[in-house]
Amino acid sequence: MTNYSGRWYTTFGPMDLTQEGNRVHGAYHFNGISCPIQGIVEGGRLKFTYQEPEAQGEGWFEPVRYGKFAGKWRPLGAEHWQPWIGHRGFDGVWESSFGLLRLMQEPDRVFGFYEGAGPSSVEGKLQGNRLVFHYREPRAQGEGAFELAPDGQSFSGQWRPEGAPQWGQWLGRRLNPTRGVMWLVIIEAHWQRSLMDRDYSFGRMLREFFARLGHVNVRHRFFDDEVGLERWCRELMYIPEPTCVALAAHATEEGLAAHGKTIPASVFAPYLRYADSVVALHFSSCLIMKDGKTSDLIRSLHDQVSFPISGYDRSVDWAGSALIEFHYFDMILGRGLTPAEASEQLLQLLSYAGDKAPPDSAYGAAGFRIALPAR
Repeated sequence: MTNYSGRWYTTFGPMDLTQEGNRVHGAYHFNGISCPIQGIVEGGRLKFTYQEPEAQGEGWFEPVRYGKFAGKWRPLGAEHWQPWIGHRGFDGVWESSFGLLRLMQEPDRVFGFYEGAGPSSVEGKLQGNRLVFHYREPRAQGEGAFELAPDGQSFSGQWRPEGAPQWGQWLGRRLNPTRGVMWLVIIEAHWQRSLMDRDYSFGRMLREFFARLGHVNVRHRFFDDEVGLERWCRELMYIPEPTCVALAAHATEEGLAAHGKTIPASVFAPYLRYADSVVALHFSSCLIMKDGKTSDLIRSLHDQVSFPISGYDRSVDWAGSALIEFHYFDMILGRGLTPAEASEQLLQLLSYAGDKAPPDSAYGAAGFRIALPAR
């Protein structure tokens, strides 16, 4: 059974929970006020009620992994749900002396990634509120330690290269999700192969369309090869708010394609595994969900992540797929639907999106597929 006992650092302040069997009780500290919370764990999900001085409501938490839960809450009588996220200890995204730092906490270790001197990693053990670690950078490695502040919102620490006598300072500040904010990240291959090709980009259309939503941060980046795709997928780990991702490129059953070269899913899968702020990953690519090597690798990724993966199981018309994706992302980002709810409505509203197009349809059947989280 999932155990929620312990201290969590959450959207609404530090929260201390005690679990006895399947019953959980405790309090979170919101704006300096202690607010009771209690509930029951069923199938790993904690269903709870909360009480504030001038409000009360209900919600649920589910474990993303040992160091993080994600859930929703709403006041009593309200229709719409809002996100509530929590982390244990060092788990989370940090703004640090050496760039953005992503840490994952497990029962017996803490590990993570940062980008200060290029793709770098850190791993260590907890000693109370102190993390003692080793780090590895492209051209250096060494040791260090972080001390977590009592409120869990910052750490102070030191580091030194292997064999060096002197220590340097390493500070960090927790990046908490901004309430109500979501991201749309479009990672796109250049479609043009020569000067004779006209300029066009699906990502530019999405960027302009969703710029109208003030609560959505839209980012559009291009990649030309494995290195570029890996870089942008790696940076998804450092976004603290809920994020929808569109990977737009030509594809075959072997993988994504850029400049005529195939990029297997194994290039980007390791980083997506730890990008647990992602709420939906969509491949704006033909054949990516068709049985074959790519589909096998996506199924492997699907078993490890907590977000749905969608795409097409056949070659799909450019305009037809654009209409599908504008509807799909708008229902998630603009209408507040979950990816599962959005995909269900999508197949009802755009009948050609599924396996069979209506008679005399201008668009052939797109073969839209969504694989919901395995956990």
